[in-house]
Amino acid sequence: MVYIRTDANEKIATGHVMRCLTIAEEIIELNEKVCFVVSSEVSVPLIKERNFEIIITNTQWDDTDIEYEFNLLSNYAEKGDVLLVDSYFLTSEYLFRMRKIFCVAVFDDMFAEKKIADIIINYNIFYKKFKYDTRYCNDNCQLLLGEKYVPLRKQFKLIEPHEKVQNLERPKVLLMCGGGDTQNMIYRILLWLKTNKSDIFDDLEWNVVIGNYNSNKKIIEQFAATKTNIALLENVKNMAELMSGCDLCITAASTVLYECCAMLLPTIFVVVADDQKYDAECFTKDNMMRYCGNFMYDPNTTLEEIGKTLQEIAFDKFVQQDMKNKMKNVVDTHGAQRIAKVLVGIK
Repeated sequence: MVYIRTDANEKIATGHVMRCLTIAEEIIELNEKVCFVVSSEVSVPLIKERNFEIIITNTQWDDTDIEYEFNLLSNYAEKGDVLLVDSYFLTSEYLFRMRKIFCVAVFDDMFAEKKIADIIINYNIFYKKFKYDTRYCNDNCQLLLGEKYVPLRKQFKLIEPHEKVQNLERPKVLLMCGGGDTQNMIYRILLWLKTNKSDIFDDLEWNVVIGNYNSNKKIIEQFAATKTNIALLENVKNMAELMSGCDLCITAASTVLYECCAMLLPTIFVVVADDQKYDAECFTKDNMMRYCGNFMYDPNTTLEEIGKTLQEIAFDKFVQQDMKNKMKNVVDTHGAQRIAKVLVGIK
């Protein structure tokens, strides 16, 4: 059995759960059982719709009771079982305790503290900035590092990206901010562009994705109700297909940047969380993507930069083609399968 400890809610959105679901589906393909472990009912809907078993610990998602959770999971753990941990709030103390009853694997996106685990996973393009080999040189753990382990969903294997810019009369822009939107980014971008760059805004078709934990849904709906060029989308099941039908993406940095690369979708992105800060440097190398700022700390300047950048590239097919060309070979679609094989193989 592989247990997966993660959470989703309005504060941390859905990214952790979504990448774990992708890996879980690959584990099932290897004829191994999967059970999710979450803090509360809030995390359940996304997992339940995929029919995975779920254990609810009824603990604080950002400050769990380690001993309580250890005792709870001890009732389930059997020799050789694996625990995959995907949470920034479960500390090395938690990992150390869980290693008493599990083989432990952990996502380490930020290199903040040394992890006590059997497997360390960081698939991010910026992993080379950190000295993993030095930190773990004396540890008996396996390092899964680099883009070959990006856990893209299966749907990205099934749709071929457009290698050439599509000659559409009215470019389609995909606007999204993951499963949540604590900064109210989507609404503020739409409002700013309509107010300050109305000529560009009106000349574009907008596909706006509202995440499961977006608390600003009503105000976005009210704004879109009077606009004929905005389509609001919820519970998007096939993101690859949606991306394939768009010419440009505006998004918050996250694993979605790798999805954009897989679909060769020219992308403008912003940072909305501290763990995304390294994306700004790595994804904008050679202008592969366009970074417009940190929405958490300087939203006004970021909005202005989005408007400026959109004006520069939305109708420039040569720039878009150059971005597409540079996205090629950044990522393949087998990362989740590679992770799953390692997790099952350590039993």
